[in-house]
Amino acid sequence: MKKAARKRPMKATRWGPVAVLLLGVAILGSTGEPNKEGYRLTPYRPVLRFRHKDGIPESFRISGLMGHSRYPGPCQHKYCGLGQHCVVNHETGQGVCTCLDHCKPHYKPVCGSDGKLYQNHCELHRASCLKGFRITIVHSEECFYKDDNCRLTDYRQLKTKILDLYDKRYTGSNARGAHKDNMAARKQLVDDMFKRFDADNSGRVDDNELSQVIKQEGLFKDVSECTLFDLLKYNDVNDDEHLTKEEFYTAFDVYLLTLPDDQKVSITTVTVGQSAVLTCAITGHSRPPILWKKNNNYLNSLNLEDINDYGDDGSLYITKVTTTHMGNYTCHADGYEQLFQTHTLQVNDSMQSYHKCYNSKTSHGQ
Repeated sequence: MKKAARKRPMKATRWGPVAVLLLGVAILGSTGEPNKEGYRLTPYRPVLRFRHKDGIPESFRISGLMGHSRYPGPCQHKYCGLGQHCVVNHETGQGVCTCLDHCKPHYKPVCGSDGKLYQNHCELHRASCLKGFRITIVHSEECFYKDDNCRLTDYRQLKTKILDLYDKRYTGSNARGAHKDNMAARKQLVDDMFKRFDADNSGRVDDNELSQVIKQEGLFKDVSECTLFDLLKYNDVNDDEHLTKEEFYTAFDVYLLTLPDDQKVSITTVTVGQSAVLTCAITGHSRPPILWKKNNNYLNSLNLEDINDYGDDGSLYITKVTTTHMGNYTCHADGYEQLFQTHTLQVNDSMQSYHKCYNSKTSHGQ
């Protein structure tokens, strides 16, 4: 059985005392660390993009690149393409775009237009950058199964069958079937399953233990070409031939997602020509990729030049907003559409804002 190829993933220095004349340079060096990625700004064109945050140091995500200095770093306003990030050229001091060094080890496989299977959206865009030609996402499952007869739809059916089997055998009649609609009940069921799979109580499940479960539960191949061994193919994210509880949770779609009541609706107002960031407030451990919709269309899947599908970020970036961008946007975690947040984007025309302000002043005799 061949597995989908996956790559293993890959300090800010402290500045000593410097001369007063070099203080500005020191501040820039200590707070202007290059942003790990960005997107090239296309003049006079509205651009709607999602953005990865793979590889961005946590300190930058919290405090931003400006730090305590009012002077932006060389990468502060540098926009790079998909699969790229900004680094500082130490000879020129300018920010330049280079291919991402690595992506977060998140297994959400996608097929590329080059016929290859990629571990996630970020890896696809990074490969496109490294190879020097455009690779788009192909919404087809053929590249998943060139060397395997277990189709993704069959694999999902197998997991549903396993959940239903353990629910029927080991769950009390008063709670039976609750895992289908209640995430807490699903987590409890999957916890019980993991304990039974993990025969040696090591906290990990290997192929020998999967083999024993197959024998004990009579889970040999019937109509489907999939077996429990395919858990290792699809959900062994770090490729160590074992399944941790977290990987087990991911395999059986256990996500405890939350959205505060006061954030279910968010209103953002911008002026034409400005940029806007819509951040999805849905949180949770190992949260699936965030999907965005507008007018019942998934923005992630639209193959348009000014809309790009990243899928891993959770924020929607709109550069050079126009009135065509106004309206309602919704976001939800992939597979959990029932929990969604609504973003209302209001766009003010700059001239209309000017006249409104002017008329207000004149009416008050100013």
